[in-house]
Amino acid sequence: MAYSRNEALSLLEKALAEGRLGHAYLISGETGSGPDEFANEFAGLFLGDGSIRVENDPDFHAIAPESKSRRILTDQIRALEEAIHRTPEKGSRKVAVIRDADRMMPQAANAFLKTLEEPPPGSLLLLTTSLPEALLETIRSRCLAVVLRSEGERPLGERGERLAAAMGKIFAEGGRADATAAFGLSRLFRDLLAEVREEAEERMDEELSAEKARFGKTTEGDWDAREDSLKAAAEADVLGERSRLLSVMGDHFAAELRRVAAGGGTGTDQSRRLIRQLDALERLRTSLERGVQEALALEAGFLELMAVSRQD
Repeated sequence: MAYSRNEALSLLEKALAEGRLGHAYLISGETGSGPDEFANEFAGLFLGDGSIRVENDPDFHAIAPESKSRRILTDQIRALEEAIHRTPEKGSRKVAVIRDADRMMPQAANAFLKTLEEPPPGSLLLLTTSLPEALLETIRSRCLAVVLRSEGERPLGERGERLAAAMGKIFAEGGRADATAAFGLSRLFRDLLAEVREEAEERMDEELSAEKARFGKTTEGDWDAREDSLKAAAEADVLGERSRLLSVMGDHFAAELRRVAAGGGTGTDQSRRLIRQLDALERLRTSLERGVQEALALEAGFLELMAVSRQD
């Protein structure tokens, strides 16, 4: 379940007061939900000095992607771990924040696992991301999830608008929500992702070529490792767009559900159908997060979506 920032902070404040707070949280949310800002608010609550001043607190430590490919490197993780293993300077608590945690290199993520399993006393570990499915399952399973919802309208973008237009036709009154529509929607979805992948690979090739031209003659760099890093960054862009496109679909059904509820239609066949459609989308997202082959998951997920759309 997704919460507003105020709702989530209120629940965590209650857990802190009752001594039930966990040691590690994965804070995720779509564009506009503010996971980084929420992490500061949470850290300020935990350290007792408010979100506005928390970044100046000597017991607050944060890292974010810094390399040219916007990845979090193992050296950054090591420095963060060293900082939070030190004795707190002004109290008994300390906070470590990893912003855009999905950008951790695999070696960096694995290096952080031991700290997640055996955190220093009095520490709170916060990971923020807009793409939780890009994180290692071993990381996700060791954190409590805080999912934030956006409280403003999210821009669709050109690809999102194309998907939203297709959704409007398929799921309109009298629309053709059948197997043919499912395969058509799956094909459109995969075509949109292919565009993102092609653009990301072009950027990767340009960046690698520029670096080789600039440093190749003077640096004995590990270009294979650099290429792998850029490929990982490109794939992260694709996963991010996939998540956003699924959110566009979810927003379509959620908007319809709000419209029905505003008209007094709560509990009607139409509202129940919309809830089933949202549930089907969530199951599709879960399948993709678990690593089910993408094309197969999309076809199966969209077939289920059409099936629940036809139920009375």
